[in-house]
Amino acid sequence: MVERMVRLLTQAVKYAPGLVLFASLIGFLGEYSRWFDHFSAFRVQYCFLSLLLSVYQFYQKQWRLGVLTGLLFLFNGWLVAPWLLINKTISVKQADFKVYHANVLFKNLDYLPVTQQIIEEKPDFISINEATPPLIAHLKKSFAAEYPYTFFVSAKNDTKVFVASRTPIEIDSAATFAVKGLIRFTAKIHGKPLTIIACHAYNPLKQIDFLTRNQELRHIAALVKKERNPTLVIGDLNITPWSVIYQKTIAESYLKNARQGFGLKPSWPAWMPFLLIPIDHCLINRQLEAVGFERGKHNKSDHYPLIIHLRFRK
Repeated sequence: MVERMVRLLTQAVKYAPGLVLFASLIGFLGEYSRWFDHFSAFRVQYCFLSLLLSVYQFYQKQWRLGVLTGLLFLFNGWLVAPWLLINKTISVKQADFKVYHANVLFKNLDYLPVTQQIIEEKPDFISINEATPPLIAHLKKSFAAEYPYTFFVSAKNDTKVFVASRTPIEIDSAATFAVKGLIRFTAKIHGKPLTIIACHAYNPLKQIDFLTRNQELRHIAALVKKERNPTLVIGDLNITPWSVIYQKTIAESYLKNARQGFGLKPSWPAWMPFLLIPIDHCLINRQLEAVGFERGKHNKSDHYPLIIHLRFRK
């Protein structure tokens, strides 16, 4: 039994460089297939796996394979390094407002962790994905005084995108109901206008959902291009920064990911630390600046929550 396991492990190590090479390259074709796009999500994992393989192969004096996996490590490392870099410090006192976002998992019936996080963080705006009617009723009742301005729309599988605000909000019905699972609204913070687009993009496991997610992202890019206000996009977009579709959305909308400079802060899947990837995002236009980006404590969901501190650029 032990010998068989050793043989299987040896074979796996033998073919692993080719598999990592395939996975690293096929992700660049993500615009043409949801399967190719999935491969682009695990760049960090490819990076560290390549490093381990390279060290092992050099130790075994497998020089050619060691060089190949070393190059794969450098290639994927070059792609992920800007996201792993931490060159900013959290400056909460400089923030003009705070946003709390959580994909709460519709099957999760324990509302206490999310409720407690909102109480502790005291955000100005709340964004909840996979909200259910009972959770929405609970939040509206619990925070009626602090967050009297709320709205929700339907998303996939009868879940809701729910937002709550300390200050009055104005819903853009035309933009909000153009696609499913998206809310565009405006508010004022310290007398300054602010546009927020809260979204839960479709999970691209099926082809139709892949196309729908891409349509949602195109819709977001089109909305942001027309914006004159400071604008942020918040939500589970079901895409990582290494997807060519994500990069196209960023290029078309001129948005920036608020997590840049604060580390990767991957959000899903919470129960599998070695496979964590960043699919929950806060994207901001040039009129906003992130002065803090944090990943909250686990709240019994399959996603970690995000807490973002933002300020208006002068």
